[in-house]
Amino acid sequence: MDPNLEAKKEKVIDLINNLEDDNFALLLLIHISRYQNLFLHTEPDWENSPNNWITKNRRLQDESIGVLSFIILYSLTNAHVNENLFPEYRKQIKAMKLEDFLDNNFFITPFTNFIGKKISLKVLESFFSIPRENIRRYINSLIEAGFISKDKKYGYLVNMEAYVQYIFTDSLSKIMKSLMRTFDDIIVNLEEKYQLKLNVKPISLINLEKVRPEVWNRIRLPMYHFWVRVLTLEGNDHLLSPNDRVVLSASIYFRKRKGILNFANISELYENDYLLPTNISSIAEASKMPRETVRRCSNKLIKIGHFEKKGRQLFRINYAHKDGEIANIIKNKAVTTRDMMNFYFRIYDDLAQI
Repeated sequence: MDPNLEAKKEKVIDLINNLEDDNFALLLLIHISRYQNLFLHTEPDWENSPNNWITKNRRLQDESIGVLSFIILYSLTNAHVNENLFPEYRKQIKAMKLEDFLDNNFFITPFTNFIGKKISLKVLESFFSIPRENIRRYINSLIEAGFISKDKKYGYLVNMEAYVQYIFTDSLSKIMKSLMRTFDDIIVNLEEKYQLKLNVKPISLINLEKVRPEVWNRIRLPMYHFWVRVLTLEGNDHLLSPNDRVVLSASIYFRKRKGILNFANISELYENDYLLPTNISSIAEASKMPRETVRRCSNKLIKIGHFEKKGRQLFRINYAHKDGEIANIIKNKAVTTRDMMNFYFRIYDDLAQI
């Protein structure tokens, strides 16, 4: 990373760590509000998807993306230390800078533990805490679609030809733009809170069609890391399913995104029209999930104290409380902050050079 950008990253980390816990929770809310967008694939990808793995009007299941992402990073980090794996793709693999995923000071990852190990259904079941039949179903669909294959030594491996061809260009472009808008929002709110300028140029409107394939091969890696972390992150409320988390994210409807750190809690955001209440139909439309699924999740979230319903309107509650869904993330704020900023700044560094 450019030394100047590295210094800015360290400054941002210090500023976030100096926030009171209530402010830190509201900063996380900016990120959580776009979680719903980070698993969606768009219409051109429905047309290009092999074997109908992605179909129109259907949300790709978060868990299957998490499993695929793990296999991708597992395969590539093994190839990083073993030149006999994917020998014809050495140039692309070297350019990905995979050492970041084997250095826990940069990303908090498990991949050093899996170097040279064989990945089986049992290993994936244990790692993700997902029932084996679900894992088997995801794996079979990934094999059928040609994204992964089964190897005698390594177990499941990514199909490097499919990876390098990069089927989901349109979707990942939209996901990257969503991430960079979130990053811009975080920077703007920190600048306002501390009355300073960080001079981090907004790149949320960058034309990602100009990104060279070799750059895409690299900047996708933090995204795969994010997808793995989402399903294994310690500190999330273990009562929440991936669908529940999508519904919670889609229920956060910001009317204004600047000035959030002037408030102490989510109730004040509602009271001052920074957040607007939502409803089942709006959540279903935003999340691209069936209305009945959203209704079922919403009823569960009301029962366990994450939503409050007033008429047809739904309000987020239990956010950043002692036993709320991000309580342990706040408790481990320093680790969370460094991991999150390494994630954003690594993507930013690559995109800023285009």
